Amino acid sequence: MIKTIIRDTLALVVITVVAGLCLSTVHGLTEQKIADAEAEERTASYREVFPEAADFKAPDGSESICGTSYIEGVTIEEALLAVDNDGNTLGCVISSTSANGYGGDITLSVGIDLDNTVTGMKVTSMSESPGFGSHCQDEDFQEQFKGVSWEVKYVSGGKSSPNEIDMISGATFTSRAVTEAVNGALKASEELLGGALN
Repeated sequence: MIKTIIRDTLALVVITVVAGLCLSTVHGLTEQKIADAEAEERTASYREVFPEAADFKAPDGSESICGTSYIEGVTIEEALLAVDNDGNTLGCVISSTSANGYGGDITLSVGIDLDNTVTGMKVTSMSESPGFGSHCQDEDFQEQFKGVSWEVKYVSGGKSSPNEIDMISGATFTSRAVTEAVNGALKASEELLGGALN
């Protein structure tokens, strides 16, 4: 009986070690590919929200903006200058995440010109409720953010000001989280562009 228990325990230990080594190897092989795919997807979203830019580059000191929270629950993930073919700054692109969505984090890319006006916005990651908050990825909703500047507000029943957007029906948390993430990006752009152009 004791021999059987020892044999079974050793077999389980060997299986666990082998499985762990296999998983570690697979993770090591795929980690860089996943990171590259995510970087490509992020760059594609930047081109979408700032189509006039020829390239995107990190300015000196941009690392200090990344990880910053200008609005409670909103974190700046990445901040890059949008430049033309001659290297002249046209504005910036910001990846911003709000932790205040109904289903958790909502990450978006925001293009912002030198006048601190949004050139485009795209939700790149979210886990909001299908049929409600998931509409934050609809083009009609995202297009509303073009041309807005600090401070964007969400309203119901029709907007009456250029800095207002119509909220998603039945998705107050999502509408607020996206609006906060855009406002966080606009606040970060003031600091980023102020430092880059001085």
